[in-house]
Amino acid sequence: MFKIYDLNFRVIPLPKDNSGFGLKGLDLFISSIGKKVTEEELPGLPGTNRIHEVDGTRTADISALIVSSSTQDYRLKRNRVYSFFRQLGHFYIAETYEPNKLLKVAVDESYIPERPEGLRIWGELDIPLSIVGKPYRISRYTTLDIHNEGGLKRNGKWSRGMHLERSPSLNYVFNNVTDISVYNPSDIDLYVKQHLDFKIKFECLQSMSRISLLDADSNEFIFTDSLVTGDVVEIEGHRIKKNGVLSAAKFNDVYPTLKKGYSEVYQQYSMNKIKVSPGLKVTFDFRARYD
Repeated sequence: MFKIYDLNFRVIPLPKDNSGFGLKGLDLFISSIGKKVTEEELPGLPGTNRIHEVDGTRTADISALIVSSSTQDYRLKRNRVYSFFRQLGHFYIAETYEPNKLLKVAVDESYIPERPEGLRIWGELDIPLSIVGKPYRISRYTTLDIHNEGGLKRNGKWSRGMHLERSPSLNYVFNNVTDISVYNPSDIDLYVKQHLDFKIKFECLQSMSRISLLDADSNEFIFTDSLVTGDVVEIEGHRIKKNGVLSAAKFNDVYPTLKKGYSEVYQQYSMNKIKVSPGLKVTFDFRARYD
């Protein structure tokens, strides 16, 4: 079974009438993520040399039933299904048993229900989905939700398998601390520039002329300007803002990366050791990415 969410992460019920007739979700099928590999041949040597690889895409489709009360009602329900997915546009979908790992998709291809011979009041659907954007499933909630709720709560927002149950630390707000540790529960490293919903906020607790953040790979983000108490500098994906105004010219064009904090191969957790300038309140607010 599956659940559908709009782009504001609100659950969207499947089209049904008051008697329960309509679309019934059966299953969501998601493939693994493929790779795009670049190889070169070496003169005089057998085989090829793999020089570059990046994550590619994946396939996904859903199976469902149209259940109706009569032959005429079947056609009405079928039409509602067609309109429902066409009007949805881009949306998020998740397996019912992993309701907080959402994949962004759309229905682009044509499909038609299969009606078993002799059964005119229901039809089987196999609907192919197009992946929208990157192929990763994202967490429905963000790390700042964990902070605002005083830690990881058993409130249905974080499912098993999201690498949070035994994580060493879930602190994402740091007040005037220069050596900090940040846990990334994703299955991938997060390069901030590539994710518009990844936000790092620096709130100035004193006057200063420079903000810096040195990540675990020694990439140093530097923002230089005349800053006073109360000023706010934000990294929001590729956007750099000061007090809500784009200020990209005032930084050194280096974006930090948060390395993934859990290894499925070695069953180990690890933290991102980060150094920041003194006199700052630093907040990390992002959605985790999963296979």
